[in-house]
Parts: sequence; C-alpha cells; structure tokens
Amino acid sequence: MRINHNIAALNTYQKLNQNNGLASKALEKLSSGQSINRAGDNAAGLAISEKMRGQIRGLDQAGANAKDAISLIQTAEGALGETHSLVQRMRELSVQAANDTNTTDDRGEIQKEIDQLVAEVDRIGNNTEFNTKKLLNQGNASVNAADQQNLMSSLKKWWLDEAENLVSASYGDLWGATPKVDLTVEFFNDASDQTAASVGGTATDMTLRINLAYAQPTDTQDGGTAPQYVDRVIAHEMTHAVMMATTNMSALPTWFIEGVAEFTHGGDERLESAMASLGSITGVVANFGTGVASDWDGSSDDYGSAYLAVRYMDRQIKGAGGAGVQDVLQYLATHAGSTLDDALGSVNTFAIFLDAAQFATHFSLAVNDASYGGLTNILLDAGAETDTGAAIGLDANGGAAKNAEDIMPESAGPGAPEMDQPMSHFNIIWPDLSASAAQSFSIQVGANTGQTMDIQTSDMRASALGLSGLKVDSRTAADAAISTCDTAIGQVSAERSRLGAYQNRLEHSIKNLETASENLTSSESRIRDVDMAKEMMQFTKTNILSQAAQSMLAQANQQPQNILKLLA
Repeated sequence: MRINHNIAALNTYQKLNQNNGLASKALEKLSSGQSINRAGDNAAGLAISEKMRGQIRGLDQAGANAKDAISLIQTAEGALGETHSLVQRMRELSVQAANDTNTTDDRGEIQKEIDQLVAEVDRIGNNTEFNTKKLLNQGNASVNAADQQNLMSSLKKWWLDEAENLVSASYGDLWGATPKVDLTVEFFNDASDQTAASVGGTATDMTLRINLAYAQPTDTQDGGTAPQYVDRVIAHEMTHAVMMATTNMSALPTWFIEGVAEFTHGGDERLESAMASLGSITGVVANFGTGVASDWDGSSDDYGSAYLAVRYMDRQIKGAGGAGVQDVLQYLATHAGSTLDDALGSVNTFAIFLDAAQFATHFSLAVNDASYGGLTNILLDAGAETDTGAAIGLDANGGAAKNAEDIMPESAGPGAPEMDQPMSHFNIIWPDLSASAAQSFSIQVGANTGQTMDIQTSDMRASALGLSGLKVDSRTAADAAISTCDTAIGQVSAERSRLGAYQNRLEHSIKNLETASENLTSSESRIRDVDMAKEMMQFTKTNILSQAAQSMLAQANQQPQNILKLLA
C-alpha cells in the first residue's frame, strides 16, 4: 500500500473532471438551444452551417428585393393606368372633333383640352419615380436610332483602339499577363445625368455607358463639341478601364485616378476653367486640400485640381531621373494589391515624396501662381490650346503638340473599316440596336452572383407615344388623331401587359424563395440546433456519473488511512 501517490484517487478525480466537463457542455447546449456554440463543438458542422446561413439570409433578402421590384412595377403600372385614361379621353375628343357639326371655334375648344391632356401624359412620363429612379422617361426609344448607330460606328472605327493605344503610349504596357477583359457598350439618354460616359463593373467584367444626351452631334469624327469631344471622353474612360483591369484601383485615391485619366488626353482646358472658377492656380491647389476622400466632390474644379496634381507628380519624378507618372502606374500594375503609398515609397526616384500624404504636402507648399509653370511645365495658351497637356504631348513630354482634335487623330479617316473587336485587351460586347428600346432594371432575385432578373420600362411620354402635336382643328386632322390614339392605346396596353407579366413572375419567384429559405433553414437547424431530449439524457447521465465519481473519490481518499492499522 502507498500513500505518496493515491492512484485510485487520481483515477477517480480524472473521471470526475471529465464528467464535469461533459455536464458543463450539456448545460451550455441546453441553455443556448444550439449544439454548436464554438468551432470546437463541431468544426465541419460550423463551416457548413455558416455557409447555409449566408444562403438563407441571401434568399430572404432576395425575396425582399423581389417585393421591392413589385412595388416599382406597381408604381409604373399605376401611372400608365392614368395614361390610358388620358389617351382614351383624347380619342373620345378626336371622335367628337371629327364630326362636321362642329365649328372651327368648337374644334379650337376641343384642341385646348387635348393639349392639356398631352401635357399631362408628358408630366406623368417625366415625373413617375420609384426611390428617385425615373420609370417612364429613360427608355432609349427617345433617342434617335441613327445617333446610336453613328456612335457605335465611331467606336468601332477609331475611338476604342486609339484610346487603348493612347494609354499604352502614355504609360507603357501595363497589362503583362493580365487576360482579356469583357467590356459591354451601352447607350442611354438622360439629360439629368451630367456624365457623358462612364466605366463601371469589376476588373474582369466592365461596362462602358455613353450618354447620348451629351454626345451630340454624333456624325462627326471627334464626336460632340469642342474642346471636350466625345473621343477625348472615351480616352478618359478607357484609362479608367485599363487601371481597373491592371491595378488595385479601389485602393487608389480618386484624385489620382481622375488626374491620370485627364493627363492621358490633356486637361489644360479643365485647368483653365478651374482657375477661372477658383481665381488662380493657388486657388486650384487649395481646392485639392490634402487629397483625402472628403476633399473630393466630383466638380469640374476637382478634376482641374487633380490634373494639376498629377502633372506636378509627373514633372517632379522626371526631375529626379524617373519616367514620370508612368513609373507609378508600372509599379501599381506589377505589384498586385499595391497602393499609391506603396508605389511612392518603394521606388527610389520617388524619394522626394514617400507617400500620398507627403506628396499632398509638397504639392500644396510648392505650387502657387508664381511657380506652377516651372514645377509642372504647364503652358496655357491664349484661346484654343495648341497643346492640351497630354502625357505624350509637347508640354509634358517633349513630343509633338497635341491639340483637342489631334490627341485622338482618327488617322484612318472616314473610310476606316468597322471592327467588332478593335481592342487588344478587351472583348467588346456591343448593344443590339434592333432590340426593343427600353430601360432595364436588374433585380437580384437569388442569393448568389448572377441570379438576376431584368425588368424593362419603355419611354411613355407623349413623343414616344406619337401624341406630340396631336391636332383636331379639322375633320381630316381629327380623323388622323383617332388612328394616332388607337396606336398609343395599343402601346400603353402592351407596356402594362408586360409589367403585369413581370409582376406575376416575381410573385412566383417570391414563393420559390420562401420555400427554398424554409427548407434550407430546416437543414441548417439539424446541424446547429440541439436535440433537447437527447442532450437532457446526456446531462442526466453525466450528472449521475459526476455524483458517483464524487462518492468514489471520497472512498479512495479513505484508503490511505488503512495504513494506520499496519502501524498500530
């Protein structure tokens, strides 16, 4: 018999601790109602459960999205109900005016009511909104098809490939092994949207949207009007597209992104505008602030400040022996995920400003009315700019002078062939101009990427319905007006029918989403939720074993006392 090591007591104590631990876990599960309270309870089950939870929440939100879409449809359809009533009244008045019992004065009075009804159709079309989104006045039906065709032809002939080549000539080949990127071209017409064009999307799937409201006339090689021709806008946006594909653009400051894009085609005119607005170069620099996000509001003055800042950076890097802003972009393109701070801090020629904040300080202190020309090499010409300040031009790089027309030369001329794939690094997806002209809303009706449904609403204003200028001032005109109203009624009916079909489809989608969410919740419950009866059994068992172990530990602790009998 031994007293220094009470093996029986140690063994019993171990079992007691194990039982207490099991009882504690059982209590935790019973009190929370979950079988998995930490990853250690069921590592694989936790991962599967969390994935299911993501799907469940996504399905629930998709259902809410579909209900919002139904509300949008009901808003549009309700407005079209009134349009229907208005056109029906116009038809009634046209039938009345077609009767030769009416005098000229009578028809004049009828015409007054028709004019007001037409104006109300326009008001409904222009003002019907859902969450500030216009529903009945943004279809491409309000845009001349020839304008769309003209711009697409210009993109195929000259603008896209020349823009891509201009970016490469300005900043070198940034692509490396980056694969081709999908670029979808879209046209829209919205005078309230001040952007002439924009690029959005992801690094591998982008959309170039061109606003035809600001691309007139469309039948010239440069497009639009001087000096900010559409071809220069395309060069600006394609700079964004290349940066989006080759750099970590989301981590770059907006002023740098926009300043580089302005530098591609030259921004001297923008700078002159900012100087006029802000009073001086010093005012333009002050508008730049510290370069943080809160200093940017997207005004034309901000673009001028950004352009000046990039020109300053380009000039200073060249003065330190580098290749200018090209060095920054090359670093960003060859170092995945890098930021502007990384680029400025990691290349020796940039030692004059080691990060973006230090650059902003240098810029604000160095550039003023007296010094900016020497520090930036910006030479502003009186009147039209003989050189716009483009990255490959005379002022910035000692090349040939590039004015507003030369920077995108359209050198192949009017006879240039149209190419469906004019670009080396982009796969162009062109719009189908023969398709029904309508505005499209993409509704996320699933829990995962790409699970969307498109809803289209057409232009339902008077001009799109053929009602503008509707006349009933003679029997012949009134007779023609009846036919015009019949056509308009058919258009409105077709649009309401399409919206109703969308609503029916969405209602079925909601039911399907609710069923999927319910079934997935049931599956997740089997993994995550505790079986209370089973866990209560386990708790009862471990509780009894713990009590038994406590009793046995007491017995084991009594055994060494038997040694005293041997020593008596």
